[in-house]
Amino acid sequence: MQDADIDKLVLEYCKKRGFAKTGALLREEAGVDSMALSAQRLQVNGNGIIENMLYSLADQDPTKYADSFQKLASWVDNSLDLYKDELARVLYPLFIHCYLELITKRATSEAHRLLTKQKQRFTSSGAQTAQIREQEIQDLQSVAVPEHVATNRTASAARAARYPVTLSTYSLQLLMAFLQGAKLWLLLGIVNQHLKVQEVAAPVEDGASEQTTLLTGPIQGDVVTINQRPLDIRLLKDSVEDKWREQKAAGEEAGEQEVDEQGKLLTKKVRQQLKRAAEKERARQREAQQDRMEPQIPLVGISDELEADMLQCLEQRAALSPTALPSAAFYTFVNSHHTLNCVTTSSDAACVAGGFADSSVRIYDLEKMAAARGQASDEAAAGSSAVSHLWGHSGAIYGLDYSPDQQLLYTSSADGTVRLWSTALAANLVAYRGHSFPVWDVAASPHGHYFASASADKTGRVWCTERASPLRILTGHQSDVDVVQWHPNSHYVATGSSDCSIRLWDIRDASTARVFVGHRSPVTALAFSLDGQTLASGSEDGSLMLWDLKDARRFGVTPQHKGPVWSLAYSKGDGSILASGSADHTVQLWGSKSAESQETSTADGASHLSLMRTFQTKATPVFYVHFTPMNLLIGSGALTLRR
Repeated sequence: MQDADIDKLVLEYCKKRGFAKTGALLREEAGVDSMALSAQRLQVNGNGIIENMLYSLADQDPTKYADSFQKLASWVDNSLDLYKDELARVLYPLFIHCYLELITKRATSEAHRLLTKQKQRFTSSGAQTAQIREQEIQDLQSVAVPEHVATNRTASAARAARYPVTLSTYSLQLLMAFLQGAKLWLLLGIVNQHLKVQEVAAPVEDGASEQTTLLTGPIQGDVVTINQRPLDIRLLKDSVEDKWREQKAAGEEAGEQEVDEQGKLLTKKVRQQLKRAAEKERARQREAQQDRMEPQIPLVGISDELEADMLQCLEQRAALSPTALPSAAFYTFVNSHHTLNCVTTSSDAACVAGGFADSSVRIYDLEKMAAARGQASDEAAAGSSAVSHLWGHSGAIYGLDYSPDQQLLYTSSADGTVRLWSTALAANLVAYRGHSFPVWDVAASPHGHYFASASADKTGRVWCTERASPLRILTGHQSDVDVVQWHPNSHYVATGSSDCSIRLWDIRDASTARVFVGHRSPVTALAFSLDGQTLASGSEDGSLMLWDLKDARRFGVTPQHKGPVWSLAYSKGDGSILASGSADHTVQLWGSKSAESQETSTADGASHLSLMRTFQTKATPVFYVHFTPMNLLIGSGALTLRR
C-alpha cells in the first residue's frame, strides 16, 4: 500500500468521524484533491477503513490470514485447561471470516487451503454442534468469488450479524494480549468487526450461551415475519369421517336408547340426560361442519367401494383414552439390521413394505404368510409367493408410502428419483426425476393424486401422479430436507430439516406459511393431529415438541427418548394419543390435546405431553409406528442383536 493510499484512508476516517478541520489540514499538507478523493475511493477489500489499515499492516499478503489463524489455534491448544474451552469459542467465527476475507480478496486457492487444513478441527467430534458446522462449511465451499458472498445464505448470514461469544474477563484479557503481542492485526480486525464479545466476571461453563450456527440470527428474523401470515388450516367438507358421524347421529336420533349395556331398562331421567347429550353432540357436529372449507386445489374423489370400506372400519374403531390404551402389534425384520432403511404398512396393516440398501423394495402380504403356515405340504413355496420384490431403483431405498386406496406405493431412493409402483401388478409405473441428490422421504397426500418428496438437495417437491415433473419446488431450508408430511386438508406440507427447523408450505403458491425453530438437532419425524391444528415433531436428540400452527407457538416439549425419534403417529378419532417410535428400542404413548384446548399452559408446555405407557422391544430400534383405522397400534423395525 502506497503512502498516497494511506493518506486517502486517513482522510476517509476523518470524514467518517466528522473531523472536518483535521481532514482539511491533511489534504492541504498532503496535496490530496478532495474532488479526486470523492470520485475515486480506495477499494482494498470493501469491508471498512479499519480493516483496510490493518490489512496494510499485514503487508497485503493473503497467506497472513492462514498463518495468523494457525498461530492463534496453536496458542489456544496449548493454553491451560482452565481457559482452553473458553478461548476455543472464538476459533470457529474467526476461521469462517478468514475464509471469507480470502474470497473477497480473490485469493481462492489460499481460501480452500485454509478450509482443507482447518475444517477437521470443527467437524471431527461427531457431536450435534460439529454436525451443524460441517453443513455450514460444506455450504461455504461453493463460495468461490466475491460475488457469491452476497448470494450464499451462510456467507451472507455470517457477514450480516456479529457472532456472539461469551468470555470471562481474564480470558478476554489473555486473548487481546496475545493478538496484540503477536501483531495478529487481521484477526484483531475480525474480532472488532464481526464478533460480539460479551464479557462476564466468572469463568464461562462449557457450552453455556454459545451460538452453534451462523444462521440462528437470520432464521429468527425470518420467523417473525413469516409466522404473522394468515393460515387456513380448516378441514375439508364432506369427509368420510364427517359422513360417518352424521350417520351415527341420525341413527341415535331415530331410535331412543331404552336399555343400558347390561340390558337393564333406563329410567326416564337417564333417557332424558342421554337425549340432551346426543342433541348437544349433534349441535357440535353441525357447528364443526360449518367450519369446514371447500377444496382450493383439484382433488380426486374416492370410489364408492373405498368409502364403504372406510365407513365399515369406522364402525369398528376402538375408542381410546388414558384408561383404554390401544392394543399393539410389532413386526420385526430379522437378518436385516444393516440393510433395512425404512418401513411402512398399508392402512389396515395387512401388507408391510420394507426399503433396503440393495435398492430393492419388498412387500410382505401378511394374510398369505399366515395361510402359508397352515399349509405344511408346501410352506416354502406359499411363503415365497407372499413376498413381492420390486426392482428398479439404482440406489438405497430411504422412503416409502402407500396411496390412500392402497393400490399404489411410492418409494424414494439414493439415486435421486421417486418411483410409483402398482401393488396389484408388483410393477413400476413411473419414475419421477428432478432431485439432484438422494431423496430421503416421500409422503402421499391423504386425498390421493399428489405426493411430496424431501431431498439432500435442500428442497422439498410437490408432485402429482399424472406429471413427471414437479408442480412445486419448496426452497428455504439450509441443509438436507429429511422428512415430509401432509396436512389433513392437503393444502399444506410440512418439512423437517437437518438445519434443525421445520417449515410449513402452502402448496398453492409454494410459499412458506410457518417456520418453527426450537429443535437443537436435525428433525427426524413429523405428524399432524387429525384436526389439523397441531404439528408434532421429533428430533435426533430424542426430544418431542408440539406446535400450534395457527398461533405459531410451541406448547409442548419433552426429552424423554434416549435416542433419535424416527416415527410419530396420532390415534384415530379424537387424536388424544400420540405414539413415538425411537432408536432407543421403545414405543411410547403420550396423552396429547389439541392446540385449541391449551388455554392454560406452563412456560415450556411440558405438562401437555404426559407419558402414558412405554412398550419396550428386546433389541429392535423402532423405525415406524402407525394407527390403523380401527386404532390398532402398529410398530416395526429391524432386530439388532448385541454381541
